[in-house]
Amino acid sequence: MAEAAMLLSIESARTYQRYELGENRPDAPIMERIRIATSGEVTLEAMHALRLQWLRANKPETAGLLLEAAE
Repeated sequence: MAEAAMLLSIESARTYQRYELGENRPDAPIMERIRIATSGEVTLEAMHALRLQWLRANKPETAGLLLEAAE
């Protein structure tokens, strides 16, 4: 985690871990650095899907509102 955080210029391994778990959402520049660092293996769509999965499991009311707004 610490190595990945350093590679992506993220201030702490815990912040990176929260991104990886879907607990926090990285901003656009960090998402782009993740995409580049993984040679496109981690896509923006995959990061979005992970975040939605986390929201459904941990904050279903927020996930429901987001999905309603998208329809």
